[in-house]
Amino acid sequence: MKRSNRLVILVGVLLAVLAFVAIVILLNQREEAVAPEEITETVLVATQDIAIGDPVTPDVVEELDVDPEAVQGTALGSVSAVAGQPALFAIPAGSQVTGEAIGRGTDPTVNIPALLQPGEKAIAFQVDRATGLDFLVKGGDTIDIVVSQAINVLQETADSAANADEAAPPRFEAIPGLEAARTVKAILQDKRVIYVSATRAVEQEPTTDTNGDGVVTEEDEQPAQVIDSVIIVFAGTAQDAEVIKFAQNDLSEVGSLTAIVRHADDDAIEETLGITIDQLVDEFGLRIPSIVEQLNEEAAP
Repeated sequence: MKRSNRLVILVGVLLAVLAFVAIVILLNQREEAVAPEEITETVLVATQDIAIGDPVTPDVVEELDVDPEAVQGTALGSVSAVAGQPALFAIPAGSQVTGEAIGRGTDPTVNIPALLQPGEKAIAFQVDRATGLDFLVKGGDTIDIVVSQAINVLQETADSAANADEAAPPRFEAIPGLEAARTVKAILQDKRVIYVSATRAVEQEPTTDTNGDGVVTEEDEQPAQVIDSVIIVFAGTAQDAEVIKFAQNDLSEVGSLTAIVRHADDDAIEETLGITIDQLVDEFGLRIPSIVEQLNEEAAP
């Protein structure tokens, strides 16, 4: 056999050996397992205890990435989401600050007792568009409540006034024309709203796929929310509940109570006079029309 043939065979054997070694190395080489990317969601956490009614500002919260399953309620993903809104319930340090805590949540479940301080009661009344500030009242607001009632003006009857017996109980009768005289008074002040059944002050999250892309996102424009009446729940006392019940006994009396929103830092109780028609005339200069007598002119001859 020629020397060149032997050289070719030797080279072929070496190449085969190298190929075999390479295959063995590749088969025995284990690829390092690639860990899947960890999925997290950003939430806000309180850096200090936040009491009911305290303003939730960026300096009392911090952002924290947590497992999506650990997210509580409606997540607030940035410190820019808080700007001094009052806390609706107590938030311990280290706890998540949710949208529900500042009145921006979408969670339909509301824990009313958790929104109250010891000794407080949850009291409800109903308002319409005019008495409820165009439905702009929201949880965390501070309100005054004004009542408007129609009262029959009474006078002592003539026979009762003429009775010489001083021990006889007086009797009264309605004055004709004054059977339903209106009287208005601020009856409760500086009350903290803890829940509102519906509000136009907070933008609602989209719930319907209106653009037909198969998913519900912020791009889906929702139809305008139609609100006829709203239930406002505020924190008060048992005495406050009695006042509200007397002023608004059932749904037919919607309009008798008006909600007045005050500044969050205003806790002063203002002394008011209340208003009746005579005070409008005496104190505010309301003009009473005079009776105009028209004389019939005699017909010309």
